[in-house]
Amino acid sequence: MNITEIINQIEADKKARNIFPTYALFMEIAKVHGNIKEARSELNKLYLDGKIKIGETANDRYELI
Repeated sequence: MNITEIINQIEADKKARNIFPTYALFMEIAKVHGNIKEARSELNKLYLDGKIKIGETANDRYELI
């Protein structure tokens, strides 16, 4: 599963379970991905390509497609 699929899966699951905020947090993405360094690298590439938006929360970062 690639990073965009992971983000979509996390967001869809949160929406289905009415969990707010519905955006995917970095640690949730890294947990599903299985490799923190690789996940960070892939997210950075998507961000630089303008395919995702990244923001800050109180305790983590979030990624939006």
